[in-house]
Amino acid sequence: MSSGPGEPTAGVSARELAALVVEGLNLEDVDPQLVDLAAPLFDGGLDLDSLDMLEISLIIQQRYGVKLKADDPDNEAIFASLQSLADHIGATLAAQR
Repeated sequence: MSSGPGEPTAGVSARELAALVVEGLNLEDVDPQLVDLAAPLFDGGLDLDSLDMLEISLIIQQRYGVKLKADDPDNEAIFASLQSLADHIGATLAAQR
């Protein structure tokens, strides 16, 4: 049975990812339960920067074993929102099975 769009795949949820990002980046004034999972990570939404992107990549590699590359041409789409990031991680993990 496959997951539909927006559904967690390979056990990766955008809400779990929100908690990891908020904790990993020490976003003290952000409640991970209230983060809009479809909001942009950059230029609005969480308003993160390129250094945060590197930290998120490291957090994801440590937690899920998925390596995100700085020169990936799909990074803009991958890092568009927490939901798109969770979908990418889930798809990568599913492909590794």
